Amino acid sequence: MDATNSFYEYTPAAHFLVTDEDAADFLQSQFTNELRPYEVGQCTYGLWLDVKGKVIADSVVLCEGAASFRVISERCRGEAIAAHMERHIIADDVVIEQREVSFGIELLQAGVAAIGWEVPARGRFVVSEGGILFCAREGIFNMVIGSEADFLAIRQQLTDAGFLPLSQSARGLARVAAGIPQVPEEIGAADLPGEGELEDAAISFTKGCYLGQEVVARMHNVGKPQRRLFVVAGAGEAAPAPLALYNADSKQVGELRSAYTTADGWLGVALLKTRFAGVGAILQNEANEVTVKKSLKKGFEND
Repeated sequence: MDATNSFYEYTPAAHFLVTDEDAADFLQSQFTNELRPYEVGQCTYGLWLDVKGKVIADSVVLCEGAASFRVISERCRGEAIAAHMERHIIADDVVIEQREVSFGIELLQAGVAAIGWEVPARGRFVVSEGGILFCAREGIFNMVIGSEADFLAIRQQLTDAGFLPLSQSARGLARVAAGIPQVPEEIGAADLPGEGELEDAAISFTKGCYLGQEVVARMHNVGKPQRRLFVVAGAGEAAPAPLALYNADSKQVGELRSAYTTADGWLGVALLKTRFAGVGAILQNEANEVTVKKSLKKGFEND
């Protein structure tokens, strides 16, 4: 995000508890990132993959005890994550309990500090102000709040301090500027984590086995993604997504996955085949030209 005096409010699509004596080991066998040492206050971002290594969902896992974990995802449905987990519970003593509808707020570290909240370190969470405040990515903080009354009180506290709510479009543009892919819209069920450069943020290559690990490790060690996420731009109204993108030879080279209106057109994210499209390419959709501006993740360019 790039709006220090703003906050973004949302309804988490997933919020459930995973408990009982085998909860820790079971989650460790399914989640792509390292959850050990199962320390209270630990917050870990990662992915849930299928056996082919494709991305089912992303989430944050909060450790509340050796046998109690909270799973939260902004955009990936809790029912889908829970159903995926339940298919792999065999003889494990694990209980999955969906929580009632909760409320979410996202803001930058400067905002957390400005209103006097305790600032958890990256990878940690604290219980404060009627909610759970956690930091899964450097400088970005999310608070999940259980009751509407607490949510309204916290929202009022923010607005009284001069903070303004971000629209979904403004927050999307800030996210794109920060190089953060959105799961499942930009990287989802047909895609591999490496195609969204999610390895650093969401995957441990030193932990034990987890579902989909073999495919992920093979791509990381000996392979190379044939597709990557790029920032693209167009004129006029924001294009609907998803939308097929074609090169000058009418070959489909990728798909627009998201688009947000800007002052002079629109900006979005597309998953493109790197053999056929890269930075500077001019692509076609149903009505407009689309220009490939840069890779979504800083540090990778296909010039």
